[in-house]
Amino acid sequence: MVRETLERGAKPTDAQIAEIRAAAARPINYTDDAPRLTARELAEFKKANAESRRKVNCTLRLSKASLEWWKSLGDGYTAAMSRMLEEAQNYPELIKKII
Repeated sequence: MVRETLERGAKPTDAQIAEIRAAAARPINYTDDAPRLTARELAEFKKANAESRRKVNCTLRLSKASLEWWKSLGDGYTAAMSRMLEEAQNYPELIKKII
């Protein structure tokens, strides 16, 4: 098995896409470590995944320049802003510096 980690926002190479497609065509090998999920387990997994991805509305005060910059990114700028804020949580020293 070969493992590679893509940086967030990086696009996979053509070779990586080919590997993904080849892997998708192979049958799944269920084991004790990776058993087949029951219908109930699968439903719970889907429910948990959907809940973790649910977005909530909020009001955010930004400078005019900041909002214009985000909007200049085009459609999906609010999703990009959300991902940036989520990623910033991984850098507590940056948050402390800003606050």
